Amino acid sequence: MTPPAPRCSQAAPRELVLAGARVARTSQIAEHLTVHLRGHRIQSLLSPQVRPIHAVQIDLSGCLVLPGLINAHDHLDFSLYPQLGRGPYPSWREWAEDIYRPRESPVRELQEVPRELRFWWGGIRNLLSGVTTVSQHDRYLPEVLGSDFPVHVPAEYGWAHSVSDAPSVARRANETPADWPFLIHLGEGTNTVAAREFDELAGAVALNPRIGLIHAVGLTSTQWQTVRQLNMGVVWCPVSNLFTLGKTLPLRQIKSLTNVALGTDSPLTAAGDLLDHIRFLHEMLRVSPALLYLLATTRAANLLRLKEGQGRLEPGGRASLIVVRDRDTTPANTLVQLAWIDIELVVQSGRIVLLSPALAANLPPELTSHLESLWVDGTECLIHAPVAHLVNQTAITLGTSFKLSGRSIALEPAQSFPQLHREGLSHDCLPFVTKMSFPPDRMTFPTRERDNDSGGRTRVFVRCPRGS
Repeated sequence: MTPPAPRCSQAAPRELVLAGARVARTSQIAEHLTVHLRGHRIQSLLSPQVRPIHAVQIDLSGCLVLPGLINAHDHLDFSLYPQLGRGPYPSWREWAEDIYRPRESPVRELQEVPRELRFWWGGIRNLLSGVTTVSQHDRYLPEVLGSDFPVHVPAEYGWAHSVSDAPSVARRANETPADWPFLIHLGEGTNTVAAREFDELAGAVALNPRIGLIHAVGLTSTQWQTVRQLNMGVVWCPVSNLFTLGKTLPLRQIKSLTNVALGTDSPLTAAGDLLDHIRFLHEMLRVSPALLYLLATTRAANLLRLKEGQGRLEPGGRASLIVVRDRDTTPANTLVQLAWIDIELVVQSGRIVLLSPALAANLPPELTSHLESLWVDGTECLIHAPVAHLVNQTAITLGTSFKLSGRSIALEPAQSFPQLHREGLSHDCLPFVTKMSFPPDRMTFPTRERDNDSGGRTRVFVRCPRGS
């Protein structure tokens, strides 16, 4: 029997003043400002000396306030799954055929977890990495993704899985309001079938800027010319592409686009979280901090046609932001150094939805009483979610040692788990790749397999000599 729908105690947006921190104004500029939040909105940005006395104040001295991050592509209900597959594959079709074994572990057990619970874990996976808005690629479920969900999941979008059923794609696109994005997996492959998908889409719908192509690895140069001419959207999921296809879009292609955003895809093909992927792209593929900042904030908001100021911190905009320790550098340079454990505070639509215990210790109970404790890889986070319910109900099917995108989850600290520390984690190891150095436009990588802890085989990228 399906368990009752998970609910968490509602934390109504408060009138808050965030004082003492530097506030990101652009990817390169941060200023000492007082942030005044009222309800779901940023009421004003004030000089540091001005602090409205009628609002609850939070001292963030020594911190940096960043816009809440935007994940432009995810499948929330797959966040409990491990990476599956032994590619590279010619396309997503061969990958799906290989990994879909519903009568075998781990798919059998994971499918038994109620989908609503899996959605919540998907929301938490994004929340932990500072994501306040995530684009879910599936049917919108208001009964799950409503006001008490920990991250904002836009409902204003049209979607299709792929062009496999062209009449269905045409119908869905025509039913999507003109000011909403229409998102579709396309060109997720390196074979001729993937290349033909763009022409099939063009035969089914009128190509225009509101269409967002997810992956687009298999497009030809002629097709890319059309994408640029029409300013069509492209959602870049490089970690997923590299795992599945052994190839992703070259950096020069991303730089040539303006209607482009960054997405994680699901842990089925992309371990880690959005911050892991940002560090990977910067440290190993040499994507600039400024571009990565745009891909996860304003450009993502533009592609998804978000209309409430998401991706920036401006008066009147949605009060969605994250707080980290100030590293005395630009907002973009800070972003590319962050790991999930560096997040001190997340505010989503005016509500505190994540808080570090260190910061919580200095706040009044009325700001923290709605939060529940979750231990992630041995580190405690306070989050706005029905944690005990989620853990206990998920453990009925998966046992108590289940993981969220590769990270251990518990209601209390494990006796033997090494305690992580928030300091010095800017180079926290990326669990899904080896350290490597590549020319920035070479994004087809050799791979090898190694034994993993489960007795199976894991495919990893191998170091490629610079210039080879």
